[in-house]
Amino acid sequence: MTLETKKSVFVELGNFLKQFSEKETIKKSDVLHNDLFFDDFEKLIHLSQSHNGWYTPEQVYFAIKSWADALTEENIDKWLSKYTSEFSQEDKKEKTVALILAGNIPLVGFHDFLSVLITGNKALIKTSSNDQHLLPFLAKYLIAVDENFKDKITFVEGKLENFDTVIATGSNNTARYFEYYFKDKPSIIRKNRNSAAVLNGKETKEDLENLGEDIFRY
Repeated sequence: MTLETKKSVFVELGNFLKQFSEKETIKKSDVLHNDLFFDDFEKLIHLSQSHNGWYTPEQVYFAIKSWADALTEENIDKWLSKYTSEFSQEDKKEKTVALILAGNIPLVGFHDFLSVLITGNKALIKTSSNDQHLLPFLAKYLIAVDENFKDKITFVEGKLENFDTVIATGSNNTARYFEYYFKDKPSIIRKNRNSAAVLNGKETKEDLENLGEDIFRY
């Protein structure tokens, strides 16, 4: 698959996601495969809280809107512009990247998923027990748009095997396990993170509202 093809598939996914909003969900006739996916995804949004109590419809819709806004041709091109020459080489060897995803925020692992696929690699995915439905559904949509993604995406429930490198996200405790278990593999292992905001008294109302969003969103 060419880079342009992969980008176009994710743009189609963005178009699909744009239909879903907490205020108003509108089924559009020009969106690919709505007959197969629209109704089921709308149901999944409202069932998500039964799978994970933190995944209220408000939070799921927020995540969907964030990715719908991000997955435009302009935004993807802007994001990739700094890296394209590094992964668009014809002789680049495809790698299988294991992804161990967190489950604290709806679609929290989507950026890793997107990064692996758009760079021409395979994603071997172990979802969190708290988030086993949203990403697999979107993966099915990608495959429906372009079946070449079918052999690029694999979800596993048990032990991860036959991969080249790993990206794992978890707590400080699970990070110690990941570091030991994957000590022989190239890896990115994310732990707990803390942030600090320094205020100087010159913040606008909008600044403070945005800070409040960052603090209280989840």
